[in-house]
Amino acid sequence: MYSKQFLKCRSSILRSYRNYKAAIVPSTASGVDIKDTKEIAPHDHEILIKVETAGVNYSDLMMMNGSYHLRPQTPFIPGYEMAGSIHSVGKNVQKWKEGDRILCLKTSGTGAFAEFCIADEQSDVILPLSYTIDADLAPSIAAYGSAYLGMKRLAMERRGNSFLILTSRGTLGLATMDLAQNVFEGLVFGASDSENKLEFLRDANVLSTFNWTDGKLVKNVHKNTFGKGVDYVIDTVGGDLFQQGISCLKTGGHILSLGFSSGVIPQLDILKLHQYNASVTGIWLGGRDKKEIEESLTQVIQLFDQGFLKGLKVNKYPLDNINACLEDMKSPNFFGKAVLTMY
Repeated sequence: MYSKQFLKCRSSILRSYRNYKAAIVPSTASGVDIKDTKEIAPHDHEILIKVETAGVNYSDLMMMNGSYHLRPQTPFIPGYEMAGSIHSVGKNVQKWKEGDRILCLKTSGTGAFAEFCIADEQSDVILPLSYTIDADLAPSIAAYGSAYLGMKRLAMERRGNSFLILTSRGTLGLATMDLAQNVFEGLVFGASDSENKLEFLRDANVLSTFNWTDGKLVKNVHKNTFGKGVDYVIDTVGGDLFQQGISCLKTGGHILSLGFSSGVIPQLDILKLHQYNASVTGIWLGGRDKKEIEESLTQVIQLFDQGFLKGLKVNKYPLDNINACLEDMKSPNFFGKAVLTMY
C-alpha cells in the first residue's frame, strides 16, 4: 500500500506533465479562478516558459474588470511580465534553448499568471536574466525600464538635477527614486499620501518628504528649494496632483508623466506650462517598439548587475492566493510591487 506522501508526490508529477495551474478570468464581471489547464506546446517561433514569478500591475486589474484599453476575449489568463526558465522551444527558435533563464513581457498583455506560458520570440520582449537578479526582483525590471526611458535624456543633460517624485503605490515611484539617486546622481524629494508610505521614501534616503494631503505640497517644495522649485517632477499618480506638480517646477522645468495610479488622467493646462516656461513628456513603455524596449531593459539589467540599483519593496503571494493579492492592491494603503510566485 502506498503512503499518502508518495501518492501526493505522484499526483503532482503526473499533473506537471499533463496540466498546469493558471489564473483564469472567466468574465470581466467575475473574479479570478485557479484551474488546471491543458498542457501547451510551442509553435515554430515560440518558447514555453516555466514561470517562477509574475509581476502584478494596476493595468492587470483594469484589464480584468474590462476598463483597460486592451480587452482580451474572455476567458483569459491575465499578466504580462514574468521571470523564469525556458522549458522547451519551437523548431525555428535559434537564440534560446532549454534551461535559459529569462525575463519576458507579453505584448498581448496576457498569459503570465500561470505555471507555464507561451511567448513568441518575434513579437514578445524576451531577455536573458543573470543570476545576480533573483526571481522576486525580476518582475520589477519593467517599472525601471519605464522610468529609465523617461529620465535618461533629461537627467544626462547634467548631474545634480533636482527631482520631485510623486508616488502613491510605490512601484514606479521607488524605481524612479533609485535611478535618480544612484544612476543620475540627482537631488531627490519624495511625496506621497500617508505617513506609512513616507517612511518607505525616507528609507530610500531622499532629501525631504512631503504629504500632499495637507494641501501644502507646492509651498513645502519651494520652501525646501530656497524658493526656486525643482528641475523635474516625476508624476506617477495623475489627477489634480499633476497640476500641483507643475507649480513645484522652477522656471524652465519639466514634468514627466509615468502613470495614473489615482485612476484619473490629468488635464493639461497649457497656460500654466507657459507661465512656468515648462515642458511635459508622457512615457508608456508598451507604446515603444520592441527594439527600444529591449535596449532600455537590457540597460537596467546591466545597472543591477553592476550594483548601481537597489530594487523595490516586494509583496509576494502564491498563485493560489491571487485574489487576496488583488484585494490588497485595491487598498489605498498598499505600497510596493506585487509579485506572484508559482512554486
